[in-house]
Amino acid sequence: MIPGAESTFLAPLLGPVRQLGYVVNDLEAAIGFWTNVLRVGPFVVVEEAIGDRDFVYKGIKRDIRTSLGFCYCGDVQLELVQQINTVVSPYRDFLDDGREGLHHVAFFPDDYELCCDQLRGGGLNEVAWVAGRDGVKTNSFFGGPSGLGYMIELNAVTPERLTYYEGFKLLAQSWDGSRPIRRYKTRADYIASADCQSR
Repeated sequence: MIPGAESTFLAPLLGPVRQLGYVVNDLEAAIGFWTNVLRVGPFVVVEEAIGDRDFVYKGIKRDIRTSLGFCYCGDVQLELVQQINTVVSPYRDFLDDGREGLHHVAFFPDDYELCCDQLRGGGLNEVAWVAGRDGVKTNSFFGGPSGLGYMIELNAVTPERLTYYEGFKLLAQSWDGSRPIRRYKTRADYIASADCQSR
């Protein structure tokens, strides 16, 4: 048995891994694999994932459109990303390189800004970020050394985000195999629904 963490251990800089993010060409097919073969579900699909937020990639605001599928497998969140337009983005570049699958590993640190600064100080390049209408960043994507093989994403912990993430987790814990896809236009629509049990 692997021993649990003790207070004398050096804590990871970013805390535990919270999310595995997969970029896929076909969201429906990807969800079908997870739900039918691996029996992991249900997935909440948010069809207009960016909404009114700004997505900046390589210093330029990009009008990307994505549909996202969210689920939990134990304590780890799964995010399936399908970009539905051809605008340049970290997702489109990933697919154009002939790749599909694990794109980023995400952490939800208590101090988002501090951890962003520490990653920059460690030589990682902040290649993309998402900001709300107030201009405040809520997500950052960092490129690491080539041997890492994926990006690192940091998510700022907000009350709204906690609400829908906890809702995803509760759905997974009580799933009986029915309705493997729960589809919503926006996050707000999901939060207002009966599927979001954490409200």
